Amino acid sequence: MATSDEIERQQWLQFVEQILADAASNRASEILFRPERERVQVFMLVDGKYEKGLTIPMGCWGLVIHILKEDYLTGGQHQLYFQGSLVDFQLHEDGTDVVRLKVARKPFLTRQTDGIEDIFRSFEDKSWDAIKSICLSILNLALEQKFDGITMELSGQVVNIEYRRKGEKMTSMMISSDTYDALSRLIGENYLAFGFMTREFREKEYLIRLKELNEDIVAPRIRLEIEEF
Repeated sequence: MATSDEIERQQWLQFVEQILADAASNRASEILFRPERERVQVFMLVDGKYEKGLTIPMGCWGLVIHILKEDYLTGGQHQLYFQGSLVDFQLHEDGTDVVRLKVARKPFLTRQTDGIEDIFRSFEDKSWDAIKSICLSILNLALEQKFDGITMELSGQVVNIEYRRKGEKMTSMMISSDTYDALSRLIGENYLAFGFMTREFREKEYLIRLKELNEDIVAPRIRLEIEEF
C-alpha cells in the first residue's frame, strides 16, 4: 500500500504534468512560478500577456520544484509531443525566487518510406547515397542494440564511433576522416537540421537528438542521444 508521502508525490507529479500540458495546448511561450506570501502563483505568457493560472501552497513548493528538476527537466530541458509539434521546455533561474520555463515549438518531422527525412533538396543527389547508407548503418546498429548515445570524434586519420548505454561505453567502430566530413554535413544540415529527427525501427519509434556538433578543425565531434517514444 502506498504511503501518504508517495500519494502526495504522485498528486504533485500529475499537477506538474498538467501545467506542462496546459502550456502546450495554450501555446504559451513561458511558464513563470512566482513566490508570494503563502503560495507560489503560476503564470503563463500567452500572446505577450501573462495569464494567472494555478497556485501552489508554499509548504509544497519544495516538492514541486524538486519534481520539475528531477523528473522532467533533467539537464534543464524537457520535451513533449503535442499536435504535430515538439514542445521544448527550458529551465531559467536568475538568482531570484522566480523560476521561469521558456517554451518553444519545433516542427515534428513526418517520415518517408525509409524512415528518415530528407529536408533539403541538395542532399537528394545520388552522390549522397553512400553517405546516407553509412549514416543509416550507424543509427541502425544503435537502435538494434538499444544504445542511448553515439559519439563520433576524430582520432588521427580515422573517426572513432562510440556507442553508449546508460553512460557506459559498449562498442565502437571506425570510419575515414573524409567520410566523416560528408557525414557531419549530412547530419548537421539535413537529418538533424532542427536539432532532432525521428526514426521508426522494428515497429518502435525513436527520437534522436543532436546534443553536440563541434566543427572544430582539430577535433570535430558529433554527439547524439536516442530515446524511445
